[in-house]
Amino acid sequence: MGWKAVRDHYRIEHIVQVVPEKGICIGSGYIHDIIVISLDRGEITKRYDPGRGWSRNAALDRYQDEMDADPFKLSEIVAAEDVFERSIPVFTYPTDSGLVRTWAIDSAKSRIEFLRQSVKDAEADLAERIQRLAECERDLATLSQHKRGGA
Repeated sequence: MGWKAVRDHYRIEHIVQVVPEKGICIGSGYIHDIIVISLDRGEITKRYDPGRGWSRNAALDRYQDEMDADPFKLSEIVAAEDVFERSIPVFTYPTDSGLVRTWAIDSAKSRIEFLRQSVKDAEADLAERIQRLAECERDLATLSQHKRGGA
């Protein structure tokens, strides 16, 4: 499948990835499938549509316009074999599920510790604000009494 060829031919600056159940997805870190191209037919199956509340994006408009201008070329590129200049090693989690579980437990403990501290800090901040609010209310009450007393 030619995901790299699609990226290169259309000069795509967004994230391009293959999602087996969807196809070639063009998107961002927030929305991975703004435009989707089918792997079997090489056609756009999900279109970029700024009318759905998304802001206009000139690059996404350009990709889609160029693909629409020559759908046969898009289909040809998707069917092409990707060619890579060099290979780089890709590292993944180890296949030892016990080790991965240990890492996940350590990560969960770290998140809990961080959140406990965040809650403690927020409680201290709230207590300080409550104290300042009470002082301001007392000051207002004192000022209001003086005003009524004519002083």
